[in-house]
Amino acid sequence: MTHHHADHVGGIAELKSKYQCRVVAPHDKGAAIPLVDERVKEGSTVKVGNLAARVLETPGHTLDHISYVFDDERALFCADTLFSIGCGRVFEGTYPMMWDSLLKLRALPNDMRVYCGHEYTASNVKFALGIEPSNPALKARAEEVAKLRAANQPTVPTLVRDEKEANVFLRADVPSVAAAVGLAGKSPADVFGELRERKNKS
Repeated sequence: MTHHHADHVGGIAELKSKYQCRVVAPHDKGAAIPLVDERVKEGSTVKVGNLAARVLETPGHTLDHISYVFDDERALFCADTLFSIGCGRVFEGTYPMMWDSLLKLRALPNDMRVYCGHEYTASNVKFALGIEPSNPALKARAEEVAKLRAANQPTVPTLVRDEKEANVFLRADVPSVAAAVGLAGKSPADVFGELRERKNKS
């Protein structure tokens, strides 16, 4: 488990009953996650068969949010922190907290595949184009996403490299993005906060 929201934990009891699976969850015992077998935090390693994932604490969407990095397989499971061309709403944390979590994910290798929690890419692209209409990587991604969705195909996974180039929420420290939202010279966390506020209202 990555965090306590109902759409991520609602099936635990049924899955555990049917498959006798192990439930791994964030170390925050105050979060409402049922039937937990193991609690993990930053730096923990989780074994899944022959695979090993390291845990990153990525708070912001919720205070307990974690992500799993499978380094050997080049796979990131980041649930509702980072989306394809987007990011999660900041419900429990602060904008600086979420920005720091996004920087942690942005620092992962370019060839890391990003598996996020929701298929929001088309709406995220529409928003991002309103901020960076001339970004060539974003325009290319917009065309790709349109084709995939028209064919009823998923847009996930994506790559960290592609997100760094096209995801406006990972680009809050780019001067042209700050200028586009009227915050030239302000901190990246402030720019990120303005972007997220605008997305909330879009």
